[in-house]
Amino acid sequence: MNSDEETQKAVAKAMALLLHKDRTEKELSDRLYRAGFSEKSALFAMEYVKSFGYINDFRYAESYIDYHKLSKSKNEIRRKLIEKGIPEEILSEALRNSYEKQDDNDDQADAEEEALRALIAKRLKGRDIAELTYEEKQKQMRYLAGKGYPTDKIRRMFS
Repeated sequence: MNSDEETQKAVAKAMALLLHKDRTEKELSDRLYRAGFSEKSALFAMEYVKSFGYINDFRYAESYIDYHKLSKSKNEIRRKLIEKGIPEEILSEALRNSYEKQDDNDDQADAEEEALRALIAKRLKGRDIAELTYEEKQKQMRYLAGKGYPTDKIRRMFS
């Protein structure tokens, strides 16, 4: 297969992958390399889809944050996006923008607290926090801290 043919196939593969679901630059790049395309062809395909705006890490990060901020802690969202290859500077700005939008809307409660309340309710399966023993509370608090929720918010929920 000549270089032009491979490049065309790499572009077609990139487009097909993005048609299936939105991806980060790193995810798309990894998929193209795993598909066996040369670095030159994969880079050309990446530039091609970026030139049309089909791939945009900032947009991806903002969408991911907006979708998950009511169900995951800010730290867990950060960790997942780093795993997906979002650069720190893009991630910080996307987090700031997403949580600033929330702050501008006074009617909306703190998204992280809402997510924390929902997770506590799910974990307690209808039981009230007051019914828990000291050991059960400690276990739940450790779990939530491990999920990346701030300890001050966790303590406030359990007091």
